[in-house]
Amino acid sequence: MNRGIQWKIVAAGVAATVAGAVAQSRSSGPSLTNVPTAQPKAAGYAPASQLSTELRQTMVAQGSMPLENRQGIVGWYGYENDTPSSTDPALPQMVPVPLVATEAQKTEPDKNTYLVLKDQTGPDKDYDYGTHFLFQGHELAATVSGKKQGYFTRINLDADTHHRVTLMATHDTDGNPLATIDGSTWDPFAQRLLFTTENATAPTYAATATYPSTVEDVSGALGMGGYEGIQNDSRGNIWIVEDIGGPPKQVTTARQPNSYIYRYVPLHPGDLHNGQLQVLQVLNEAGEPVTFESQASLCAPDQVAMRMYGKTFDTRWVPIHNAVVGSAPFNANVAAKAAHGTPFKRPENGVFRPGTG
Repeated sequence: MNRGIQWKIVAAGVAATVAGAVAQSRSSGPSLTNVPTAQPKAAGYAPASQLSTELRQTMVAQGSMPLENRQGIVGWYGYENDTPSSTDPALPQMVPVPLVATEAQKTEPDKNTYLVLKDQTGPDKDYDYGTHFLFQGHELAATVSGKKQGYFTRINLDADTHHRVTLMATHDTDGNPLATIDGSTWDPFAQRLLFTTENATAPTYAATATYPSTVEDVSGALGMGGYEGIQNDSRGNIWIVEDIGGPPKQVTTARQPNSYIYRYVPLHPGDLHNGQLQVLQVLNEAGEPVTFESQASLCAPDQVAMRMYGKTFDTRWVPIHNAVVGSAPFNANVAAKAAHGTPFKRPENGVFRPGTG
């Protein structure tokens, strides 16, 4: 299923450049919207973050805000009640006890996925939840019965404070507690939220945006890895960027590059069970793959070249796994190494820029 496409990659901006390569605006793909008064591009430097004039920053939720539908220890937007308050056991200990470092588990809501949806329901069947929503996985969790108790929430931007945050799911379709979640996106082809877990032993999820959400483990196709960034391109492929460090290099605290960039090519757009997972392979000046092994030493030629600003490389996609319905979850990081993919230094995410492919 490798379509034989080769890309150029620019050093130092590796993840951003590659990850945007095929996110083009096409008539057959999702429609794109713009920001009428976007901040102008700054050539040669990265300016400080600044909102466009038609945007404003408003607090809509905070960690102490209770969920409208509590379940077990999962009852607050930014806390789990693994450590009850000394004054009210029904509440988590949100402030450390003096002289003792005791505090309830913070859950750190991660990436926002903003959707405008109609006919959304919630725990209160008589309430109108509006049309504007933020979906978030939570990056940290307390341990319950030997497993992390992750969850994901929906912030109802049009709702009052009593209905502001809805708990969407705490378990997958197999009854397993959700792992802690890092990256998220909306797959318009599959009509599913996609969640990554930054853990090669934890699943990759596909979840419905409806309440209550149905969360499916799709690691048999997309694999498990140190995944964080995840995004569709206009062809329905799914790009995934890792955020995982390698072993320390000799005589230094620097770690070996160990984060790969992946592309899942579905059999048909939206198919999260049948497809091919590929890893990006960068070629050095000699036409040889830049690999985990070739970047083992601190001053290895491949590692030095990969971090020279403005230097370009040829790249190609290498298949590492063909999925079929019912296939078992697999470690994508291990498969990427075996296929001589090219690891990077924890790029974490990418800028998916339309029209650059």
